[in-house]
Amino acid sequence: MDQKTLLAIGLSMLVLIGFYALFPQPQPERPAEAPGAGLAPEAGRPEPSQATAAAAVPSAARRRAAAPEREARFVRVETPRYVAKISTREGTLASLALKDYRVGMDTLNWGDIIPPLAQYFDEPDFDPSQRVEMVQRLLTGPGMLGLTFVENPALTEEFQNLIFTADRNRLTLEAGGAPEAVYLEGQTASGLTVRKTIEFDPESYVLHYTVSVVNYGDTAQPLRVQHMFGEGAVPTTGGRPVGYSHVGPLYRVDDSLETEDAEDLERLLPVRDPEWVGIAEPYFLSAVASESTIGYAFYQAERNPEPDLEPEWIARYGMELPVVTLEPNKQIQSVFRIYLGPKNEEELLKFGGELRDALDITLDVLAKPLLVMLRWFHSYTGNWGVAIILLTLVVRVALFPLTYKGMVSMKRMQKLQPKVAALKEKFKNDKEKMNREMMGMYKRYRINPLGGCLPILLQLPVFFALYSALGTAIELRHTPFIGWITDLSAMDGLFVLPLLMGASMFFQQKLTPSSLDPTQQKIMMWMPAIFMVFMMTFPSGLVLYWFTSNLLSILQQLVINRVKVPEPVERAA
Repeated sequence: MDQKTLLAIGLSMLVLIGFYALFPQPQPERPAEAPGAGLAPEAGRPEPSQATAAAAVPSAARRRAAAPEREARFVRVETPRYVAKISTREGTLASLALKDYRVGMDTLNWGDIIPPLAQYFDEPDFDPSQRVEMVQRLLTGPGMLGLTFVENPALTEEFQNLIFTADRNRLTLEAGGAPEAVYLEGQTASGLTVRKTIEFDPESYVLHYTVSVVNYGDTAQPLRVQHMFGEGAVPTTGGRPVGYSHVGPLYRVDDSLETEDAEDLERLLPVRDPEWVGIAEPYFLSAVASESTIGYAFYQAERNPEPDLEPEWIARYGMELPVVTLEPNKQIQSVFRIYLGPKNEEELLKFGGELRDALDITLDVLAKPLLVMLRWFHSYTGNWGVAIILLTLVVRVALFPLTYKGMVSMKRMQKLQPKVAALKEKFKNDKEKMNREMMGMYKRYRINPLGGCLPILLQLPVFFALYSALGTAIELRHTPFIGWITDLSAMDGLFVLPLLMGASMFFQQKLTPSSLDPTQQKIMMWMPAIFMVFMMTFPSGLVLYWFTSNLLSILQQLVINRVKVPEPVERAA
């Protein structure tokens, strides 16, 4: 090769080197997941992750990062069941208002009838037209679907102020349509990116939530991530329980439902390997199940920042992932199933995971068929109050043989009262001998002293099951009966039903034979008054049940009192 050729090649290389030095080529954009990667409509929901270990960012899902938004806004989501709002600040669920349920109803009280008495009755502190809100936020810190980075308060604060990019401004789903999702993405200065996919189903109250934390920085980052799921629904009963309904934390673990009170949590309660965790109101439930690996679920309790409001303590809950060192271009992904809605058995079954246990019905083996029968009666009558009356009638008729046997035994016991009184007087200074003589007398007359109580005790499980079923039936909420009773789940503002219940209980005692001594009978005469006062704050549906049951007991007693019971015959010992 001659010198001219070598010189030409050298000059060409110098020109190329100088060109790239003066005009460098742009670096390729940092790879990023497509919005909602892994949840593309054609692919369906991703399979649950079996490990929380950091994984590589899928190359098939990378895209150009969207330009960050400067100001927070709300993404509005509307389905046939609710209206939700997602805040792009922190990427949290700011609101989910149920369309078919209102906070409260105006009920009639004596202040409405007699104006001078109005000062003695509290005015309702709610707007009757306001929808039930499933997202409460009274405590400071991350909101629902927010993230906390344990032992890294600076990063946690950065995420709480981070403005996420959303792929849309509004999402409207029609009945019968397919589920759709909202995609959010937020990036920090340290190179961490969080992507959230919130999928809404028009046919249920179930949300599917997928969140990925991706490290696009140059160095590995140790992370201990907590996903927060809020404080439950905004109370609709002033924080007071209704009937048997539990209010506060509850969770299912080892095939068993566990309940807790917020004030008893001692600030933090870890829950290992839960099937689901949640917070309940009397008629509404917020619950979450993880479809990917977690370290544990937990509850935190803090005092209500509004000291004049109930409850005194407020609980919120979340799930913590195992500690992981997130290498560059790696991600950790979590998948959750969330329920935000009424404690309606049909809707709870759509969530799965035995969420129907959240109804927390006492003796559900008995209560379930009673609820089925109650709904069947309503399907024919169209009135839940009439359905309660018919259900109580069926239960009393079914238990009549036991009731009859117990009442007849009590009448036989009553005929022996003169002899019992004589024995008590004769052996008043020797209790042991008195008891022996009385048992001998019962044996000679072939009377079981427990004969009147045992049938009644056998009825108690049925009554408790029915009482529990009525106390948890959301069907009774805001449903009228007759006249002044416009809400079977609320107390009777005129106190008519409690007064009638107390009067019926008093009359029933007068008709029922008693083997008690005069002092005990006087004490028992106060029971109707005590129960009447106790029932004044109970839901009208429950008081209606007790009143109807008392009326049927009176009718049964009138029938049995006409039955001639032969005199007890003494037999040889």
